[in-house]
Amino acid sequence: MARSSKGYKVTLMLPLRDNSGAPIDRDTWEWWHDSLTSLVSGFTDMGVVSGWWRGYTDENRRLTIIVRSMREVQAIRKLLREARVRFRQEAMYLEYHAVSFEEVV
Repeated sequence: MARSSKGYKVTLMLPLRDNSGAPIDRDTWEWWHDSLTSLVSGFTDMGVVSGWWRGYTDENRRLTIIVRSMREVQAIRKLLREARVRFRQEAMYLEYHAVSFEEVV
């Protein structure tokens, strides 16, 4: 039987390079992973996607996370504010919206 629930679907884009073109270092990625997994029980790494923003192209890791409360969305937003500095970015992408989902068993 499926268990239905409501929550928020969160999408993040994490740049592979900083604004000057330098690759994001391993320590920053490890910090990110440790920090995110301390906030949420899991996420899906959708892989590398390419995009265009303000005149230049870039590549990002696209992450999707399902959380159950706005408190968790706010915690992710707070983490992104710190990540913006560590990833050397002008801004970080955060998208979220209410969803209904099922855990089909």
